[in-house]
This record gives sequence, structure tokens and C-alpha cells, in this order.
Amino acid sequence: MADSVSDRSIGECASDVDWMKLPSELLLEIFSYLSPVTILNVVAFVCRKFKSLTFHLSLWKELDLTNWVGPIINLDSFIENLSSVIDLVSENLRSLSFCQITGNFVFGSDKRWLFYKFSNIVRLELPECDYIEAQILEEIRCNCTKIETLNLSRCSNVDDQAMQVVSKFEHLQILNISECYQVTDEGVNFIADMPCQILQFLSYNVHQFSDRGIVNLVSKQTKIDFFVLSGDNLTDSSLIDACHCLSNLKTFHIYNCKDLTDRSIYALCGKVRLECLYLQRATIVSTQAINHLFQDKPRLNLTDLSISFTDAVVDETVDAISSGCPHLKSIDLKFCSKVTDKSIDKLIKSCRKLEVVCLHGLTNLEGDWLAEIDHHLPKLHCLGIAFCSGISEEKVKYLLLRKPDLIVIKDRTPIDELEQIRDTSRVLRKITLNDFE
Repeated sequence: MADSVSDRSIGECASDVDWMKLPSELLLEIFSYLSPVTILNVVAFVCRKFKSLTFHLSLWKELDLTNWVGPIINLDSFIENLSSVIDLVSENLRSLSFCQITGNFVFGSDKRWLFYKFSNIVRLELPECDYIEAQILEEIRCNCTKIETLNLSRCSNVDDQAMQVVSKFEHLQILNISECYQVTDEGVNFIADMPCQILQFLSYNVHQFSDRGIVNLVSKQTKIDFFVLSGDNLTDSSLIDACHCLSNLKTFHIYNCKDLTDRSIYALCGKVRLECLYLQRATIVSTQAINHLFQDKPRLNLTDLSISFTDAVVDETVDAISSGCPHLKSIDLKFCSKVTDKSIDKLIKSCRKLEVVCLHGLTNLEGDWLAEIDHHLPKLHCLGIAFCSGISEEKVKYLLLRKPDLIVIKDRTPIDELEQIRDTSRVLRKITLNDFE
């Protein structure tokens, strides 16, 4: 009863506020928590005072148009407001980000010329923009000459010709062409021959790359420290040459390279600068090779490790990780189905810095170690135990009673139905204490 009275009192107080009489400084503080899209598409249409405040320079340290909600209320007014903001901040802005809706809206019309006023931007994000192709990229290159980071992920019309244009960006350091399915070895060769040295090359699920293109890339772009290998056509040659040529490599993601053998795993040994290693679906490597990776000296200095979707990871492997990687902050062993409670218990007692632990699909687990996990891992904030049918809800409940702020991820679907679902993230859900009431 007292709570309902309190809630009602708060609501009545809020309704009594005359927002028009609030000082501009307070309104600007409130607006600073809103996305640029909301400011341009909603706040600017409330009243004249709000519209004038939307152009205050303090709100436009960067222009992030990724959080798009709902349709454009008034197209002409939206463009007018956006143009005013651009004129205001074009000299100072350094980062510009779009989502699919806003990117297509801008670059699919003659209004794109507005954005070429941002001559000083160094970071440009254009994911899922269907209108981005070679001609548009050439316009961007000529007008925005200082770009260092370029995200073209999932841009359906980015092809080898577009990569030829990208190779002329004089200051480029970070390039993301993930899921740009038209890019082939020819496009990679353009990037390899760039006059500048790139530092990060991200290419998740670009299936047309072969060893020839990757080997050429790593032999010329030798300063890369964040590298992604992904694709069914890649073999040991790509990974071995990457390990040999990229002496500064700190983050190495290896996805769906199903033809990798133990030779690739042994090539990773001794990469002491490596901090993050992701190895997914390396289905024909042996347990012996993976164990050796963590037992060999000098030891890897990993803080983030993901080895998933392979039966080569067993309890002995997890024990080797526990002994060889004491500084781990994140570990992902999802769908390494031979792992049992014994090695997980040792892991949480040895790697005391862990903050994220993902054990999805480890069907042999019963989870008795949950009774002490919060004691051994005081910094733990996310635990993934989806499709671990042997872990009882009671154990999860008592863990959340002790650590209610912990994010626990469970599943909505039986594991035997997973093959029918392409994206497993769609069947995951966060568990809270409310689920046990």
C-alpha cells in the first residue's frame, strides 16, 4: 500500500513539472542522454524552444545515426534539421555512424552531399547500407580524406571494384568488410597493395577468399594486429603465413576454416603477443595439438579465449588452459561437448580474473561448482549455460540469490532442435530471480 502511494506521488509530481520553465542547461543535460536520431526525429518537433536547443554544440560531439526508432516524422523538416546540425558541427566532428535505415536514406538520395562536409572525420560506420558501392566510396574518399576507420560490413554491393577505391584511402588503419560476399581475392590484393599499413582487417563470412589472397595480404600488410580468417576455402597456408608475417598480432579470430589441421595449431605456439584467440569449428584438429598450444613455452598471454564447436577440447585441454592462461578475463567453450564438471571446477579456481564464462551446450555438466563460483570469480558478470540440461534450476536460483546482478544466459529451445535454427542467439534468454517466482 505504501509503495503504491509513493509511486502515485512521484507520478503526480512529474505531471506538475512545467518543462518549458526548466533552464536550458538542465534540458541540455537531459537531451545528452538521447541518441542523435531521437533528438533530430522527435525532440526537434516538440516546440520551438526544444528545436533551438537541438542545435547546441554540446550535443554533437559525434553523430551516431545507428539507433533508429520508427519512421521519419517529416522528411523535409528532418533534412532541414540535419543540414543545420551538419553546418554547425562539420568542422569538429570526428566520428559518423549510420545504420541500414539511415545509411540507405542518405546515400540513396542526392542528400548524401550534405555528409561530405565532414572533411575531418576519421571514423565512418556504414553497415548494411545497400547503396554503398565503388562510385559512392570514391565520393567519400575525395571529400573525407582523413578517414582511418571504415566499416562496410554487410554492404551488399561492395565488391572488388569497391576495394580498389578503398585501397586509395591514404590514412586507413581499420577496415571491416565482414559479409561483403562479392569481395574476392582480387579485392584483397588491392588492400594488400595499399600505400599505408592497416592495423585491423575484419572479414567474417567472406567466403570467396582463398589462400592465395590471404597469403599476399599478410606478406605485404605486416603491421596488422587484429586479423580475421574466415571461410571454407582457407587452409593451413593462410594461418601459418599469418603467424609468420604478423609479428604484432594481438587478436586473431579464426572462423569456419574447416580444413585447418594440427599444423595451424602448432604455428600459433609461441605467439606471446597474442591476447585474444578465437578458434571456431576447427573440426579436424587433434586434442594433442590444442593441448600443446597451452602447454608449450613461452606461454601465451591470453586474456580472451574462445575454442568452440569442436570435440577436440576435453577435460585435459581445459586443465591445460587453467594452468597456462591465469590472466584470462573471458573464456568461451560452447559446444565442446566432451568437457565435464571436473575441469570446469579447476578452471574457476585457477583463472580468478574471469569476467565472462560461456559454457553453452556442455551437456555433461551438472554444475556443482556453481555453489562457489561467485567466491572464486569475484569479477564474474556474465555466465552462459544454455543447453546445459544437467544443471538444475535450483542451482541457478541460489547463485542469483547470492549474486543478483549476474547475467545468466539460458535457452528457450531443446538442444535437439538446434539444427533447425540458423541463429542460436535467437533462442537465448537472460535468467533473473523473477523466473523462479
